[in-house]
This record gives sequence, structure tokens and C-alpha cells, in this order.
Amino acid sequence: MFKIIRFKRVSSTQDVAKRLFDREEEVAIFALTQTRGRGRRQRAWFSPPGGLYLSVLLFPRIRFNTVPLIAALAVVKTLNGLGFKKAAILWPNDILLGSKKVCGILCERYKDGIVCGIGLNVNIKNFPKNLTNATSLLLESKKMYNLNKILDELLHHIEIFYRQSQNGRLKIGEIYNYLTGIGEMVEVVHKDGIIRGTVFDIDDDWGLLLRDESGVIRKFYYGDIKRLKW
Repeated sequence: MFKIIRFKRVSSTQDVAKRLFDREEEVAIFALTQTRGRGRRQRAWFSPPGGLYLSVLLFPRIRFNTVPLIAALAVVKTLNGLGFKKAAILWPNDILLGSKKVCGILCERYKDGIVCGIGLNVNIKNFPKNLTNATSLLLESKKMYNLNKILDELLHHIEIFYRQSQNGRLKIGEIYNYLTGIGEMVEVVHKDGIIRGTVFDIDDDWGLLLRDESGVIRKFYYGDIKRLKW
């Protein structure tokens, strides 16, 4: 499905994918390192050699908030296949091994498409001191991994879930097997201000259901939240 375009080094795979937008085809941009990798809210994403940096350009017939769900599920399935059976999804865009973050997902609307970026820490030994909650597959398993094999497996799962979603056959319920954070207190920075409450559930269209301090259930989508503090 995806035409894979490989780079040794880019500023950001997201930026490259946007430059290729006019080709009107679903492409995957893969790089060995990024000089200006970024996550949500323009935060820098540590992108040394040894990580897997990927952006896929999609033209879906589905809601925007379903795309990070597809990416998260694809990452977890890929990690399961590598033996990481306890990989977990922290809404809306983090993948955890234990309590530490091994992968981040960034989805951005662009023209009439969506650019979905995935940064997976694979063969990274050391992280900056400020990234105390980061880990890698290498650190967790003491093993080195073939990036190309992981890339192929990840794109395979993305294609499966993407096609299922396009045809209305994606089983959203499967995501619940991998969710973490239900019942935890969070703080949401939203257009209506700061809202604090307890995570009540994740609904079928990937919305966060939050029971606020007054007991009211509120719903938030991936693209509506400015900041989420767990």
C-alpha cells in the first residue's frame, strides 16, 4: 500500500511528508535520524540514530481522531510481535513499556489529508537527563533490533487497521485490551479552560470521557486538547 521513501537524515519526517503531499498518494517517510523532530505542542522529539522515525500520509474517509487510534494499535501489535506483551496505550498518543514511554504519535491535518508521525525508541542506549520517563526496546530487553524489519511489520499493521477503518470493520473494542490510565486523575487544558477530573472511559470514537470535579462526564477528542497532564 505505502510507497516507502527512505532518508538517512531529515529535519522532520512530518515536514517531508507535507512537501510530498501533492503527489496524492499514500506514502511513508522513514528516517534514521531527525534534526528537528517534534511531538505534540511543538515539543522537541529526541531523534538520534537508533530510533525509528516514520510519517505516513493518508487520505482517510474516517474521523481525524480515529487515526491516532490506528497508529497506537499498530505500534502495540508490532511490539507484541517482538515479545513486549505488556505494551500499553496511554491516551491519546503515547505507548508505554511499564511506566516509561517508548513511542509517541503525532497526527496533523494537512489540506485534505492527515500526516501521522510515529517515533519509536528502538536501539537507543542513552537519553538526555530531562527525559527521565523515556525508554527504548534496547534498554528494556538488552537486545538490538533490525529497524527495517520493525518498519515493515509496523506498516503492515497500519495498513490492516487503516483498511478496516475505511470499510467500517475496525473493531474499536480491541483497543481496550491495551489501555492504561483508566481511573487516574488528570488535568486537561481545553478551550474552556483547565478541567480536572478522573478518566472514566475511552469511547468507541477515541474520545476521552472524564468525570470532572462536580461529577459531570465530559468528552474530549485528540485534536481538541491543548495539553493533558497525567
